[in-house]
Amino acid sequence: MNRRLSTALTAICAIGLTTPALSAEICGIEATASNGGMLVQTGNFSAECMPKGKCSISLSSVDDVSIALERASVSGSWLALVTSTYSIDSGAGFDLIFDGDDETRIAPDFLIAAEDMKSVRIDDDVSDIVLTTMLESKTMNATVQLIGGKRVVHDISLGDLPAARKWVDCAQAQ
Repeated sequence: MNRRLSTALTAICAIGLTTPALSAEICGIEATASNGGMLVQTGNFSAECMPKGKCSISLSSVDDVSIALERASVSGSWLALVTSTYSIDSGAGFDLIFDGDDETRIAPDFLIAAEDMKSVRIDDDVSDIVLTTMLESKTMNATVQLIGGKRVVHDISLGDLPAARKWVDCAQAQ
């Protein structure tokens, strides 16, 4: 991360987060301290980067089911991740609809579930395809099924995603 981010993080650690959140301009956007890293809001999305580490973009949260993109390093692959306070039925796959067109199904073979089934990520190659399609689309409808049959539907406007990704690219490269 850049010097301003390092300075802000050092100051936050030194004062123990007892004062209001510090902020600094990072890659052209006002960022605030969050969980040891920096957080920005770019339109509908929040993006967070940890110093010399993982960055994520929160896409949607509905009924305790969240969808995000994350990347471990600037040279790493983006991963699509679904997390929940409930167990996710990865065997049902995920259904995605971009710009109201035909349904795209992410088959269970391409999903990697945590042992507790509360987080499921899409494998690297399919995540790359999903991200490319998201960046080319205006909307995405994502359906996630939980153990027990409940289906959680996310309607996501994707217009601000390129700006969030651009910020992460810049912040992670510094």
